[in-house]
Amino acid sequence: MCGRYTLAGTLDEIASYFGAKKGEGDLWDWEPHYNIAPGTVVPVIAFDGQKQRKVVPMRWGLHPHWKKEPPEGRPLFNARVETASEKPSFRTPFRRRRALIPATGWYEWEGVEAPKTPHYIYEAKAEMFAFVGLWDQWRVDEGVSLLSCTILTTAAIGPVKHLHHRMPVRLPIDHWDRWLDWDAKPDFVLSQMLGGECLRYHAVDRAVGSGRATGSQLIEPVD
Repeated sequence: MCGRYTLAGTLDEIASYFGAKKGEGDLWDWEPHYNIAPGTVVPVIAFDGQKQRKVVPMRWGLHPHWKKEPPEGRPLFNARVETASEKPSFRTPFRRRRALIPATGWYEWEGVEAPKTPHYIYEAKAEMFAFVGLWDQWRVDEGVSLLSCTILTTAAIGPVKHLHHRMPVRLPIDHWDRWLDWDAKPDFVLSQMLGGECLRYHAVDRAVGSGRATGSQLIEPVD
């Protein structure tokens, strides 16, 4: 599961790291964010019509293209990789609309009873990485669409397993383009996704549980 994550980079830094272009004339920007919650508009990497990487703003919480009603209730911010190809909300994006969601870390809460202890999880040797995700496009009005995304999750392995039984899917860099390519079969993710050996974590302040909490102090370790 991934219900909160961080992306500590500017839009220019994200585009440079992922070798992606920004849209010309885009009226949006991104500043480092240390407590991203579902419903936030976030930078997402997807292929354009020429199969080139592009940074696109999308709402975190997928809204299927076939829905008749606008978004309401709990967003679909995670999708299980084991069943995404079968579920009505995810099967079309799994085949045709695949994404990389830039991140610098994420949070998980340890414990059964409150107050649970939040932990910050990150890659030991990478300042930035990508969650494997899906995106979709829902028509709002003539010429206006809502772009939204979800993060694929898998069974947790490695040192973070005791924090939560699920973790975001990640791929080696040399498989990123294959994942984004709608002509490539997506099933390879099950055999190519990264494990948890390179992940590190530490306890952080419970303030991160508030959606109003921001700032880099949220990822600082606490005793």
